[in-house]
Amino acid sequence: MADLRVELLAVEGCPHLEQARRDLESVLRKGIVETPIQVIFVASQEDAEFLGFQGSPTIRIDGEDVVPAPDLPVALACRIYRDAEGRTFGSPPIEAIRSAVDAHRRGKLEAFQRQEAGLLAEFARQAEAADASPKEG
Repeated sequence: MADLRVELLAVEGCPHLEQARRDLESVLRKGIVETPIQVIFVASQEDAEFLGFQGSPTIRIDGEDVVPAPDLPVALACRIYRDAEGRTFGSPPIEAIRSAVDAHRRGKLEAFQRQEAGLLAEFARQAEAADASPKEG
């Protein structure tokens, strides 16, 4: 998971930043490879617009928000999250973080499996071609 890009975006002094960081670190500890967390402090509305920042705190895995909210405006403000039961929180639900990290892991595993299957198929084609070629005797 060394290639996992993890961003934690927040405004300075966000009261929910540490909870979001703790939950994120808890999920990432389940991996074999230590993954760095890039903390990005959003200081202005211009920064928020440039980053597509929809409120503090926001967690992104490989550039994707762990709680996608396409209708949520860009804002230099706090962000409210809901869990599966509809309860509100000031940081992304740990289930959403876990789901995003697991999706990354599954994607990497599937890509590895496709690559290995391709290599095996190419090896089989080469072996078949070698068997089909006329033998010198």
